[in-house]
Amino acid sequence: MMLNTVLLCLIFLPMVLAGVLAILPIQKERPVSLLIISFNVLNGFLTFSLAYIFISGNFIPQEVDFGTIFSVHNYSLKLQLLMDHYSVSFQVLIGFLAGLVFMFSRRYMHREPGYRRFFSTLLAFLSGISLVALADTIDLLFAGWEIVGVSSFLLIGFYQNRRMAGRNALRAFTIYRMCDVGLFLGAWLFHELGSEFTFLDFSQKAIDPELMISHSLMFTAVGFLTLFAAMGKSAQYPFTFWVPRAMEGPTPSSAIFYGALSIHAGVYLLIRLYPIWHAIDSVNIAVGCVGLVTTITSALSSKTQSNIKGQIGYASVAQVGIMFIELSLGFRDLATIHLIGNAFLRCYQLLASPSVLVIFLKLQSEGAPLSKGMTGFVYKILTEKMRRRLFAFSFNEAYSEAIMQGVWNFIKRVSRFINRSFNLQISVLLLTTLTIVSTVGKNYLGDNVDFVAAMVLGSGAIHLALIAIGEKTSAVKTLNNASLSAFMTGVSTAYLNSAHFEFTAIFFAGIAGGYAMARYALWRIPQEFRTLEYAGNGDRYPGLTLLLLAGILWLAGFTLSPTFIGEDLLLHFGAENFVLETFIIAGAFILNGITLMRMYVKLTFARF
Repeated sequence: MMLNTVLLCLIFLPMVLAGVLAILPIQKERPVSLLIISFNVLNGFLTFSLAYIFISGNFIPQEVDFGTIFSVHNYSLKLQLLMDHYSVSFQVLIGFLAGLVFMFSRRYMHREPGYRRFFSTLLAFLSGISLVALADTIDLLFAGWEIVGVSSFLLIGFYQNRRMAGRNALRAFTIYRMCDVGLFLGAWLFHELGSEFTFLDFSQKAIDPELMISHSLMFTAVGFLTLFAAMGKSAQYPFTFWVPRAMEGPTPSSAIFYGALSIHAGVYLLIRLYPIWHAIDSVNIAVGCVGLVTTITSALSSKTQSNIKGQIGYASVAQVGIMFIELSLGFRDLATIHLIGNAFLRCYQLLASPSVLVIFLKLQSEGAPLSKGMTGFVYKILTEKMRRRLFAFSFNEAYSEAIMQGVWNFIKRVSRFINRSFNLQISVLLLTTLTIVSTVGKNYLGDNVDFVAAMVLGSGAIHLALIAIGEKTSAVKTLNNASLSAFMTGVSTAYLNSAHFEFTAIFFAGIAGGYAMARYALWRIPQEFRTLEYAGNGDRYPGLTLLLLAGILWLAGFTLSPTFIGEDLLLHFGAENFVLETFIIAGAFILNGITLMRMYVKLTFARF
């Protein structure tokens, strides 16, 4: 009973307190500060209790099943947590560093506008990362994964009067959203294998060789999807460029996110799923190669960073790359120890960085030499031309941003072409006509009519998502297009499995609820401040922008919302009959999420 209480409190207590701080109109710092001190003491006690229970139990892993959150036929979403040496080690790390950052932030954020908002978001992050640490199923881990991503976005964009804060927050969220699809589809594939997957099951017994042989393609896909998800969260090449941009937020949040915990979440994911991906040679080699490339490029990029937080960020990413190599070589426990050590070091460095910078500025003003430049052995043996090329490579961060910017520019060009070439009303009319024709054409198409209708609607969903991305001025049009795209995704899947159409209603309920909240917020914001031109509504209408954010998260499938559960149901009941539907669902998941967050950034943040 004590273990059950400790586990639940570690996850849900921070989330409840985050909600209280977000809703209550507390204007003074002192009540917030006292609340944080009280929580810190309680959280420290819970963390110590978890470690004590595990040690006194002779280090024996324990699963705790709190029941089923949602169940439909052979699909179920369980609240099942795990206490083993990996989860306890990571949770103790979380508890200690979170307590340190909370106490540091009480004074560091003194008289800062948004003091209450900062701690509310930090508490939400603590809840999400604790769920990642203690989850026993991949579905729950993904739920915590999403909370971490959104709280990261909010803290990077903490200073809403800065345009660059919003742009950098959107950069990080875009990478998160793209790579989260790996975990989203990976969880679905586990269910398709007919496995009620728990981490304890796969850590205590070897995977059935016959199962791996008969489903080798699916296991390989799961391995690469897991790697893709880990690369985004842990900023592995070519997704490294967002880390120094993420330092736009307050220093304490940078310390706990990109020095200590969030940046290591990808490593923890690989540790958790180690028995599955390590058994696939191609995935194992890919993990090592990604780590090696990231280590080299990040170590070079850190040398030419113009700010101390960027240098520390790239140094941390380089160490994470080494952890990928260690996992590839089979040293899982060594990678865990390395993770803990690097988290402590980088958190300390980032918290101390403002003071170090002051000292260096004082030394510089006194004329003291601060650096002798690059004087290493490798640098000495290079020719002048090679040095210049190396500097350009390092200064441009191994061209990682240029690679991803090229991908994003291509998507924007496609969306703008569609906007110029297709009127929205004409597109909807054409899709409706094709759907009706395919539906009534059963005499000609036979059993394939549902597939044709699903493909028409699915193509329309992607089409509308691209139209939403290409919209430059109207927030209302962007919201309408993205919502209609999500709706068409649900209808498309319903055609593939009409026997479970009633369960698709859960997905539609999430879309309707999210759209209603977001549309109401937009309606209340005056017309002149409703354009997608960095209108600065965050300071002008904080309550409405918070409601807009809630609607967007609900609509985009945020953790445990009806849309989130509905997306799982869409994959489970629809895509099992037609694999191509997974790409439609995943495409809509990525594009609509990025589009809606982009709309929020341009409405909320100022242009300066």
